Amino acid sequence: MITLYTFPTPNGHKASILLEELGLKYRVHRLDLMAGENRSAAYLAISPAGKLPAVAEEMPGGVTRRLFGSGAILLHYAECAGRLLPTGAARDETLCWFQFGISDLGPIAVDLFRFAVRAPEKIPYAIDLYRTELQRYYDALDRRLGEATYLGGDEYSIADIACYPFVAVAAEGGRLNDQANLQRWRALIAERPAVQRGMAVPT
Repeated sequence: MITLYTFPTPNGHKASILLEELGLKYRVHRLDLMAGENRSAAYLAISPAGKLPAVAEEMPGGVTRRLFGSGAILLHYAECAGRLLPTGAARDETLCWFQFGISDLGPIAVDLFRFAVRAPEKIPYAIDLYRTELQRYYDALDRRLGEATYLGGDEYSIADIACYPFVAVAAEGGRLNDQANLQRWRALIAERPAVQRGMAVPT
């Protein structure tokens, strides 16, 4: 059985969407961030930096597999299932956009939120920097999606899962009005039942 340690954030939703798409059985442990559960010794044994999401999977022989970070979770289970990660040239493109979602789009979106919304002192330079970078990433996604149905090409993949939750948040905030291709893709992904279920985790 897989236990998903998560919280309703875009990073958390990547993992739950992936597990729903693959039809894997899992239980949800919603981390109590206000109580500092993500800094507890028990959770740090699973996710050493206290980041989420993470999974613990009970394996034969009493062994527990741990994976922390949405990137590791998506890549591991996609490879194990032989799904959501195409072969050949499409694999190369998929991995590039997958990594873009994990290491570029997500962190920049989170940093903009921290400086523009959560920071007690608003620093215009930081806000403008992250907003400009995030817009540059939306533009790159929009150009790519003017060339292909999905980020990796003709097939839906972990690249789409890695980027979708952050794009969904941006769309709700009205920040994609000039990105027609990106809006088309967002609507297409949003129609998938597994995505709808994954975005609802944890309830």
